Amino acid sequence: MFLVALALAAIDPPPPRPMAVEVARDTISDAVKASATILDAGQRLTLACDPQDFGGIRVSFTSSRWLARPSFVTRERPMVYRFDSDQPERQVWVMRDRGAFFGGRDRVGRFLRGLITAEQLVIRTRDVEDHPVDLTFRISGAYPAVRELLEACGESELRRRLYGPA
Repeated sequence: MFLVALALAAIDPPPPRPMAVEVARDTISDAVKASATILDAGQRLTLACDPQDFGGIRVSFTSSRWLARPSFVTRERPMVYRFDSDQPERQVWVMRDRGAFFGGRDRVGRFLRGLITAEQLVIRTRDVEDHPVDLTFRISGAYPAVRELLEACGESELRRRLYGPA
């Protein structure tokens, strides 16, 4: 009986928790650091703002697998992502060992526009042995979480573009 339950659990992973937002304010400078995270099947998708480290919102993911090496000079690698049945988007990401990130207002804005209305995100990349890897994130609670993140980060222009006037 236990083995049957274990086999069924392996087939259907538990649903992801809704996107969670964390906001922290520095006690001395009042600088705001905020992030919104989706955890799904050992993978993490994070939207974050930390004005001291980078300008605006940064999109990043962490995989449970080691990923292919980036360009030696730029540390970047192009990847394709897709929300639901929308057209795939090719995006250059800055690579780390098991993850990657990108920033830039226009690129992040396009990504967030898809994220707040989608039920699923798939990012296609390659692992260290050059096999294709699809990272799938089931999206839950992104619409209110992204709005809260943008407000905490002071991104009023981007919030207006995505959600309309307040």
